[in-house]
Amino acid sequence: MKTIFSTASLHHITEANINYYATPFVHPTRTMSEHDFIYLLQGEWQFGQNNETYTLKKDTLLILSAGNRHYGLAPCSPGTKTMYFHTSCEAGDISAADMPAPAVAACIDASTNKTIKHYISHIVNNKLSGNQRKADLYFELLLCELAETAHDPADYSVAERIEKIILANPERFFSNKELANAACVSLKTAETKFKQKFGVTIHQYSLNYKINEAISYFETFPHISIKETALNLGFYDEYHFSKQFRKITGICPSAYRKQYKK
Repeated sequence: MKTIFSTASLHHITEANINYYATPFVHPTRTMSEHDFIYLLQGEWQFGQNNETYTLKKDTLLILSAGNRHYGLAPCSPGTKTMYFHTSCEAGDISAADMPAPAVAACIDASTNKTIKHYISHIVNNKLSGNQRKADLYFELLLCELAETAHDPADYSVAERIEKIILANPERFFSNKELANAACVSLKTAETKFKQKFGVTIHQYSLNYKINEAISYFETFPHISIKETALNLGFYDEYHFSKQFRKITGICPSAYRKQYKK
C-alpha cells in the first residue's frame, strides 16, 4: 500500500508519544480518521493493514493510513519501544493498493537514513512539549524526505542513492553488498553504476569522504584527538585511520594538524 499526502494544506499533529512495552502487547484493531506513524526504536512487531502484512524491526517506519483497517497480527517482542504520532488527514490525501511514485510506501526501512528518525523525534518531542507549530512543520519536512525515498530508480540514480547513504552515515563503513541491497540492485550493478558516475570505486569514495571529514574536524575542532576523530568516522582504530589519511593526503594526521595550526 502507498499513500499520497496532499501538500495543499498543512497537516496537524494531533497526538504523539514514546511507548515502551516490557511484556508482549497486541496492537488493537481499528480504523482511524487520522494517519498513524509508528517508528520502532527497538524490538519487533507484526502489523496488518487491509490485506497487507508488515514486520517491523529496529528503525522501521510504518504508516497506517487514515480510513484503512489496521491491526496487530502478533504481540510485540518484550522490550519493544516505539515513537508514534497521529496526523490529520487533509483533503487530497489518498491511499490505495496500487499507486505510482511519488507515493510514500507504508513500510520503510529507515536504518540507513538518519534524517527520517531525526524528523520523527522532533515531531514527537515538540508535540509533547506543546510546540504545535514546530511539530507540524517538522512533519512537512518528513514528507519531503519520504517523497525523496519514493522516487523511481529512473529519476534517482543508483549511484546517488548509494552516495546519500554514505554521506548520511559518516560513522559507518558499509560493505558494497549492504549498499547494493539498500539501493535494491545487484552488487555488480551497484559497483558499475557508482564508478560510472563518480569515477572511483564505492570504497575509495567512502574513504575520500571520511578523510575530508577528518580534515574538517581538525580545522573546526583543533583540540579533538586523532583517536576520537578516527572513531567518529568509523575506522577500526587510530592506526587504520592514520594509514588511510597518509595514503590519500601524503601526510600523517599529526603532521597535518601541526601544519594547519601554523
